[in-house]
Amino acid sequence: MKLFPKILALAIVAANLLSCKTLLANKLGDVAAGSNKAGVAIPKKAGSPDMMMAFMGEKDTQIIAEVLPMIVKMYEILALQNPKHQGLQIMAGQLNVMYGNLCVQSPAESLPVVELQKQVSEFNRAKYHYLRGRKYILDVFESRWPGFEKAFLSSDADAIQKAVSNIKKDDVNAAYWAGGASLISWSLDPLDIDALSSIQGPVALLEKAASLDPNYNNGAIWDALCQFYTAAPVDFGGDYERGMECYQKALAASGGKSPGIYITYAQSVCKPVGDRDGFVENLNKALAINPDDDPSSRLMCSLNQQKAQYLLDHVDDYFIVW
Repeated sequence: MKLFPKILALAIVAANLLSCKTLLANKLGDVAAGSNKAGVAIPKKAGSPDMMMAFMGEKDTQIIAEVLPMIVKMYEILALQNPKHQGLQIMAGQLNVMYGNLCVQSPAESLPVVELQKQVSEFNRAKYHYLRGRKYILDVFESRWPGFEKAFLSSDADAIQKAVSNIKKDDVNAAYWAGGASLISWSLDPLDIDALSSIQGPVALLEKAASLDPNYNNGAIWDALCQFYTAAPVDFGGDYERGMECYQKALAASGGKSPGIYITYAQSVCKPVGDRDGFVENLNKALAINPDDDPSSRLMCSLNQQKAQYLLDHVDDYFIVW
């Protein structure tokens, strides 16, 4: 019986050590993710450094493309070690989507026609990372609201609306990356039956997020919705008028200072109707924006301007000159 107090004392010490380890892991997760264990963004103190500026404030897109694979894996390791830290899970998902877009899809889009097979292969890689990133975020939502993922991926309008009604303003960032990943994945493979049958969920999620935070990331949600509504067939949710409404909302939210919105208009509105002048005009508007006007979005501005320049350089590939 004398041994019991010693065992109890050792158990208490072990529990305290484990508690400290968990606390440290959560603190590390908070710093790395910029949000707490519950996935809620941590407000930045006035004058405190923003670590993300080393990433989002970079003009040299090449250096970001070179280090991003390592960053993705680092966050996935952190998320694996602390699976209950929702902030880390969301960040791992977000980074997978960014990697798929910056490092895989964007380079593949500029491949010549003779490399079509490679392009298709790279698009499949990008799709893999979009869906991988989405899965991280859906797992977080599923842990909060059991049944969310099944409803989100269904074609049951009532179930979808019930699921997305759980989304609050603190969830807008995660909702944007999950919904956006779904739509961009579908755009790479529009004949994917599974994607087509589950397209209502991502659109509903983005509409909910936009209603909660209309100005999120300079109108990024409205921009994504504009691309979908103007491209999708009517039978699968396409709605040109709604797409134009979303374009106007994106333009207003950005104050006209987001090149991505002008690129969307050029590709989604001007190109389908053969409006070469409008295509060129909007791409030039995208190029006229100074990336230094908003240091926090310098990276995305630079990436979009690279795309705008590529489209301008290849304008004759998209329009027939009689």
